Amino acid sequence: MFNKILVIIVILLAGITYWYYNENVGGNFETGMEYYNNKNYAKAIQIFKKDTDNANAQYQLGMMYYNGIGTEKDVVKASLWYHKAAARNIADAQNSLGIMYKNGEGVIQDWERAEQWFLDASNRGHIEAQANLGELYLLSKSQVLKAEKWNRQAATIGNAKAQYNLGLMYETGQGVKQNIEVALLWYHKAAAQKNAQAQTSLGKLYYDGKGVETDIKQALQWYHKAANNGDARSQFYLGVMYYQNEEEQNKKEQNEETVEKALEKAVAWFNKAANQNYLPAQNALASMYLSGSGIEQDFKQAIQWYTKAANQNYAKAQLNLGMMYEDGQGVTQDFIKAAEWYRKAAQQNLAEAQFKLGIMYYDEDSGLSQDFSEAVIWFKKAAEQGHDKAQNNLGLMYYEGDGITQDFTKAAAWYQKSALQDNIEAQVNLAVMYTKGQGVPKDLDEAESWFINAADQGDEYAQDELDNLHSE
Repeated sequence: MFNKILVIIVILLAGITYWYYNENVGGNFETGMEYYNNKNYAKAIQIFKKDTDNANAQYQLGMMYYNGIGTEKDVVKASLWYHKAAARNIADAQNSLGIMYKNGEGVIQDWERAEQWFLDASNRGHIEAQANLGELYLLSKSQVLKAEKWNRQAATIGNAKAQYNLGLMYETGQGVKQNIEVALLWYHKAAAQKNAQAQTSLGKLYYDGKGVETDIKQALQWYHKAANNGDARSQFYLGVMYYQNEEEQNKKEQNEETVEKALEKAVAWFNKAANQNYLPAQNALASMYLSGSGIEQDFKQAIQWYTKAANQNYAKAQLNLGMMYEDGQGVTQDFIKAAEWYRKAAQQNLAEAQFKLGIMYYDEDSGLSQDFSEAVIWFKKAAEQGHDKAQNNLGLMYYEGDGITQDFTKAAAWYQKSALQDNIEAQVNLAVMYTKGQGVPKDLDEAESWFINAADQGDEYAQDELDNLHSE
């Protein structure tokens, strides 16, 4: 009798233990995955939390917190769970943790730690981690040989990201000998897997005629594929192409209606890319609002989009915003703010902004204290980048001795650089120097040649001087 009672007790205890194990410890991961696969995410996360000693459950919790599945998105909690699972050699968690350290999500950005986690996962055969590691090395610029190794390894197995990055390496000659044909091969492999970056790169190669014959139709097709996959760069490029009306030019169908439709399409694509925070698109969209091209003119919207991009240090938007403040378009005219935005863009080596800032220092009515020395500095920076107006102005500063020691030879040299770019003022100024023999040998034939160039562009003073030369 006692033995029977003992057997019953043992069976009951086993049953209770089995029930408790299934409810609180073992078996919960599998049950949780069933709920997860059936899209009952709230129940799944509840069950995973009962099995927190299970490394796979730890990873699943990290993934759900990271993506906001069945709970509010919480990248800090995601990183904590990923750390637990990664420490137990779950390759998916190691890869995910690498991504978080690379991007600074839920943790302090640390590319060395990202590298280590990607490497741990890669050495376990995790293909996505191999691609991520290859990309990290490529972005670092200093480890391109490692980038080639890991990208090739993942690309050969079929990872689209690695195929794109390997194509990029062949296109740009990073870590491998530049070879556009090979780049095209890898881009096509990635593009066939709907990799938007590869599709965009193919579009760009066909547009530029780089390694292939220029083919606007092919460029449009690839840009459309990538843009419809949400790629902001392709959306911007499409906007540019429609702005330039290249689709209709390709069809040889030009009329006012098709031009307007093309501009409307340009606005639509710029808008899509701008809303993804693609800075060139924000600048372009602002310019469309400013000019009223393809959309109703709206200075306030122009200011808004220029400001978005300018606040993120996009130099062209800073320049354009400065111009709006200088002209008082959409804002109260403010020369000081204009100069501030010009300076921000000029410090990024944007030649037009350097020229504008030079003008503000040169012009006594600009709102800034007139300072010829500062004007010279900024004109010279722009002139050295080939800005024809800045070259002419720098020549004038040397000629007059404003803000710099007078030097006719240097004045003539800068006038000539500008004149060769068909700058009318510089052509006239250079011609005058030849008539006087200032900074150059006196040469009336050379003077006549430059006056002719200016006169052919409609300059009346040059024409008068030509008449004077001929009457002598």
